[in-house]
Amino acid sequence: MKYMVVAFLVTALSVGVCRAEAPTPEKIAASFFETVMKGDAPKAVDNFFSLNPIFKEKTQQVQLVKSQLGTVSQLYGSPFAVEVVSVEELTPSVQRRVYVTKHEWIAVTWEMYFYKPREAWVPIQLLFADQFQVIGRKK
Repeated sequence: MKYMVVAFLVTALSVGVCRAEAPTPEKIAASFFETVMKGDAPKAVDNFFSLNPIFKEKTQQVQLVKSQLGTVSQLYGSPFAVEVVSVEELTPSVQRRVYVTKHEWIAVTWEMYFYKPREAWVPIQLLFADQFQVIGRKK
């Protein structure tokens, strides 16, 4: 009987830890920008999209994002800071987050969308530009 109680507690605690470790949109974005700031944008893109299994089949699109991001770094230099512009709960299962990365002479805007199909959030879209039209709220 003791073993069954211990096994149940271990299982319950493990499930609780797994749920606690599920990444939030905030944590996913923070990890992305932390890796970008360290100078490894391709890895940041890979890590970002690896959280959503659908992107395993969309390697061409992910590669395009990486090459476009490389162009941003060539044109404007490496980002040295990131600022949160807005966070919008479009629905209980869709979130839009907008950021600005600071470069020497220009800021780059980032628009990220996250989706929560069941229990965990996954990234579904990453847009970036040297224009500021995306900064405003969509609602």
